[in-house]
Amino acid sequence: MLSAGAISLLAARLHGLGGNPSTSELPYSNFSAWPTFWPFEQLRSAAKQALIGINPDAEALTLGLAIGDSSLASETLLLAMKEISLTHLVAVSGSNCAIVAGAVFLALQRFGVRARVIWSLLALAAYVMLVGPQPSVLRAATMAAAILIAYLSGRKTSSLVALAVSITFLVIASPEISIEYGFSLSVAATAGILLLAPRIYETLKQHTFKWVALALSVSAASQLLCFPILLQLQPRLPTYSLIANLLSEPLVAPVTVLAILAVSLSWFQPAASLLFWLASVPASLIAAIAHYFSGLPLSSTFWAGGILGTIAAGATVLAAAIFILTRKPNLRLLSGVLVGALCTASISMFTVEAVRVATWPQSNWQIASCDVGQGDATVLKSAGKVAVIDVGKFDAKIDRCLDELSISRIDLLVLTHFDQDHVLATSAAIADREVSTVLISPFIDDRPAAKQALSALVNKGIAVVKAQKWLSGKLGRATWLVLNPSRTAEEAEDSNDASIAMLFRFEQFSFLALADLGERGQMRLAEDLDVWRDDWVEKHDMVLKVSHHGSADQYAELMEHLAPNIALISVGKSNGYGHPTRRTLDLFERTRSLICRTDQLGSLALSRVDGGFAIANTAAG
Repeated sequence: MLSAGAISLLAARLHGLGGNPSTSELPYSNFSAWPTFWPFEQLRSAAKQALIGINPDAEALTLGLAIGDSSLASETLLLAMKEISLTHLVAVSGSNCAIVAGAVFLALQRFGVRARVIWSLLALAAYVMLVGPQPSVLRAATMAAAILIAYLSGRKTSSLVALAVSITFLVIASPEISIEYGFSLSVAATAGILLLAPRIYETLKQHTFKWVALALSVSAASQLLCFPILLQLQPRLPTYSLIANLLSEPLVAPVTVLAILAVSLSWFQPAASLLFWLASVPASLIAAIAHYFSGLPLSSTFWAGGILGTIAAGATVLAAAIFILTRKPNLRLLSGVLVGALCTASISMFTVEAVRVATWPQSNWQIASCDVGQGDATVLKSAGKVAVIDVGKFDAKIDRCLDELSISRIDLLVLTHFDQDHVLATSAAIADREVSTVLISPFIDDRPAAKQALSALVNKGIAVVKAQKWLSGKLGRATWLVLNPSRTAEEAEDSNDASIAMLFRFEQFSFLALADLGERGQMRLAEDLDVWRDDWVEKHDMVLKVSHHGSADQYAELMEHLAPNIALISVGKSNGYGHPTRRTLDLFERTRSLICRTDQLGSLALSRVDGGFAIANTAAG
């Protein structure tokens, strides 16, 4: 029978689960000059050389969980892990320290208490020097050390006291750690497990299997207290976080133990490689869980942003904690009502988004702008024929968008230029779809993204045509015309300047796609204005795909002259580039264009209705 004491023991071993984002796990000020100790740096290098796995994602997770090196993790994997709150599994989290110390302590059962504690402390210190001073690791190592020392002295020390000791010690040693997200999340997750998990478990075990109740109580308690902090990192709620963590957590220990054994044997490469490969098997399942749940509809849902959202989250956590811990009926009733009201509001917003997603896109859509994060992916449809202009950089995002649009065949695929955020997901976009023709820029580009995209096309035997100015064609009842670049692209300064700009003429409106063409390239378009902006284009409405995610590099005079009815901006939420810029937003506000942004509205679909446009959207993120 598992008692509350067993929960505390489990907490001591699993503390740190559920909320340590690797994006925050960076050395902070006082530890930024963390010394390199022999032989740990050599050991890290040998481990990377010995690393093999069943797939790249499994290798990345295995190395991350072993030594805290997340350099092999692809952006697609990082995004998937972030969207369902599994980011703490991309790199070392506090739970690894518990696994290391616990494994050594249990392995030395035949020895006396003193020897077991000393060797566990030495193993813990060595592991911290190996992986570096990540906030959650320092918190977990300090807490584990406090528990081991107390055990050696023969005193009974509660895990909460050990947590308080570790917090006090680290904040005194380095006050800056108190403002690190990784540290705050680690403390909150551990406090949740120690304070709330035993009570949750006692309730759940009456209604389900004990092992299910235990897993649910630990995961729910840690995530509950991390909730207000996580909102500062990702303003939406990960819908499938709880179930993804439940499925992933049993896989963490075998990956960690096998990977650490592999690291310790790294100088004997055959044995290390075998252990790494074995560790990569459960690691691949973690990656598969992340990709599966992040690819589902409504992978995140609404929660109010800003200070009001944070206050509401804090109130929810406080009320939930009181409801779980209190024995007073009146207080329990009051806190339960508050939690119910806040959860009802959240569920209502989730329902609204679910209905909106279920009805997206409208049946007669003609233009769709896929929310692929910081990147471009536009889909056009006319008389059953489909064109896709760029595919973004994340496989799951473009595949999900094309599936939701019911795209099984692409008649014209345009890869405007070979920046990663436009072409990196090419293989996913064409994997299960027929593709007739592909247009690429004639600009010579030997970057890895170009080679990867072209290789994916060659492997499927898809015809590739180099675009050039005035090249034209048909898409159903629509026509298209290439406006940039020239046949040799010799006028272009760089790949952005050589990106393919196109004009599509639908039956009642035109669509101008500018890719990442900057002010200089837009000036060239203006020089040819009398050729492509004829009477028909001038007299009909225009939809404009704003260049370069709304960067400031726009030719204002041309935009003001075109005055598009709708300005589509494909841009990632909270991107690090400042896109879209205030200058560009002001520009299209002056032209009285309706500005539609994927970072605010999610994926968009436009259709022509009664001489105007009907716009449907999913939820952003």
